[in-house]
Amino acid sequence: MKSSRLLLVAASALLLTAVGLVVYGSTQIPAPRFTGQLSELLPPAPAGWTKKEKPIADSPEMQEAVGEILNFDDGVFVDYTSTAGERLSVYIAYWTPGKMSHRLVAVHTPDVCWVGGGWKKTESSRLESFTLPQVSSASSPQVSPSPFLQIPPGEDRVFTAQGTPEYVWFWHIVGNESKSYGTGGAPPWYSALTDLFAKGVNQREEQFFIRVSSNTALQPFMSGPTLPAILTSLPWPPTGQP
Repeated sequence: MKSSRLLLVAASALLLTAVGLVVYGSTQIPAPRFTGQLSELLPPAPAGWTKKEKPIADSPEMQEAVGEILNFDDGVFVDYTSTAGERLSVYIAYWTPGKMSHRLVAVHTPDVCWVGGGWKKTESSRLESFTLPQVSSASSPQVSPSPFLQIPPGEDRVFTAQGTPEYVWFWHIVGNESKSYGTGGAPPWYSALTDLFAKGVNQREEQFFIRVSSNTALQPFMSGPTLPAILTSLPWPPTGQP
């Protein structure tokens, strides 16, 4: 009797998923909100720093995507380095609406890719939302009447390789929200169903993956010019939208 109930539940779930996928396939793909180039967003290096754009293939995310295709529409990987030897690395990938499932993108976070590449995750916590003074820029894709920019919640990690730590903040932006499955790894097996219930068939939004990392703790950089300038240049979701 118990096995029959389980089979009924499983069959119902599969039927619901199949119906959802059929409807999903017929939905209209929304127009992209972002139309610029990622490489044009990032600010120049401030005094005492240098800026170097690196091949996207050199990023840990790409190095560990063996046999898989990230299939992004645009990507950028930049190092900012100070004369004191401090480094801020910025990696951004962008997918136009309908290009890739957000669950597949979520498989390529540092929690998965870096650990798979031999890094050890030594600290893990949620990065709470915070605000920064709004900076007016010709390259900014968003225009906000507010003097402050709301940075959405993200993930805060420390990874170690051969005894050397790397401090990491990252965000997976899906449409107007910062997406997290809260697993500290890949999305759970049932995520297709929970996403369907939460968002219906509206799952074809544009996506960004944004990572900022450093060889020293990131929070102290918030009192300097470099990290705030980087963060305020990025394509965050519009504040106050669902």
